[in-house]
Amino acid sequence: MDQETWKFVLDYLSAKENARGNVQKIEQEEKKIQEWLSKDPKHQEELEQALWLWQHTSAPPQNEEWKESFQTIQASLIEEAPQKTIKLKWWMAAAAVFAAITLSTLFYKVQQPVVQNEEIAWITKSAASGKVINIMLPDSSEIWLNSGSSISFPKNLQHAGLRTVKLKGEAFFNVKRDPQHPFIVHSSNIRTQVLGTSFNIRAWEGHEAEVTVLTGKVAVSSDSAGKQSAAIYLLPNQKAVADLNHAKLHLENIEDARTAIGWREGKLVFDQQPVKEVFEALERKYAVKIISDQSFKDCKLTAKFNNISLNEVLQTIQMTLDIQYTINKQTIYIKGGKCN
Repeated sequence: MDQETWKFVLDYLSAKENARGNVQKIEQEEKKIQEWLSKDPKHQEELEQALWLWQHTSAPPQNEEWKESFQTIQASLIEEAPQKTIKLKWWMAAAAVFAAITLSTLFYKVQQPVVQNEEIAWITKSAASGKVINIMLPDSSEIWLNSGSSISFPKNLQHAGLRTVKLKGEAFFNVKRDPQHPFIVHSSNIRTQVLGTSFNIRAWEGHEAEVTVLTGKVAVSSDSAGKQSAAIYLLPNQKAVADLNHAKLHLENIEDARTAIGWREGKLVFDQQPVKEVFEALERKYAVKIISDQSFKDCKLTAKFNNISLNEVLQTIQMTLDIQYTINKQTIYIKGGKCN
């Protein structure tokens, strides 16, 4: 990252710090940074690096090379913004400028020396249909992966400045708290960031994505076509829902977030769920294929199944939707049916 970019990010961060509750000023700064983020997908990573340095650098770098560059940047800030009082702790600014010169070294060594690999090796774990698996990440964070889902993470996750993982499908996370190294989940074009908390992400392809928080605090933003949205912050018993285009997020309060992770115990909970999605959930849980002679468009189902057999589930759906079904090995054929 060049010095000009770092200066822009520092201006943004310092202006936000000095806004002191000025909503209009904060919105102006947010608009500027969103426009900057939309110009290049790489800007998101640069901003994350700047935020990490701003929030978590606790001592100036030992190397003396930053001093001359810091004086140059400091002088330009004074010349270009004489009306602004920029309240930067000197070691923060020093660390940021030094990062502009030797970012790759500082980013990983400012807290402790770590061996860096030129190429990051990624590990992928998958849960087969009909299976729920438990995974312990290298940083001691724990994940329960729902059937039909997969998670990818760097082999050196515990040494990374940002603990980044990629999810396809659904998973429950119990993240080990580490303020120095935020934990970030990329799933279906949404981005979830935490320090240490427990939450569920449902991000099946072709459906609305949801992030539900059980403990702690979570920041969720959408990333559509390289454009990062402003984050919304979730507390326990709240969830964020992304529309199908993942361009908009909205927050919902819920009675009990634990219902979102019933699948860990084999439970199925449907609350006005489209029947198509109900069938997909059954396919994943019971490792079957469901073929229906109609689409059940605009038809929704509310039901709760406490780890019962597939046949019992189908009997309940039969009474609710007036369907007929036959089972041939791992394939279920459904005929007829109507919405109530």
